[in-house]
Amino acid sequence: MRKNNMNGYINVLSKVLQGTEDTAGEMNADFETMRQAIDNGTVGDLSQVELQKIADNFQRGTDGYEDKLNQLEQASAPVRVLGKHKSLVAAYRVYAEACQSMTDSLDVEHQAVDQAAFDEAEKTQENAMGKVTAAIQRIMSSPM
Repeated sequence: MRKNNMNGYINVLSKVLQGTEDTAGEMNADFETMRQAIDNGTVGDLSQVELQKIADNFQRGTDGYEDKLNQLEQASAPVRVLGKHKSLVAAYRVYAEACQSMTDSLDVEHQAVDQAAFDEAEKTQENAMGKVTAAIQRIMSSPM
């Protein structure tokens, strides 16, 4: 029965990670558009329609990350990896919150972005994803 618990847990992790990767891929082009517009000082050149599409895509992705966070929180982690699992959930929560912060930094109505908030969210996401990856590696290298 314990083996099945670990297998079920690994299955949940795999689905969450694959979903996270897929969602990130779906948002990457919009992120690159925003990053380039910020770096070039051309955010105001983006139309409200275009900026709204980006904001909507970011929000869909962030909502997906929140769903994945809930899946992680509800996953039945085997006792031997419980501490590592809690670290994973904490890092993933920070990642999802940073994604929401990035989404919130977009001001569609005024065709602007809070650059400091956007940049901080980007750094926080990178750091949190590094912690997510490290936690996953520690879990996967645990004795089965």
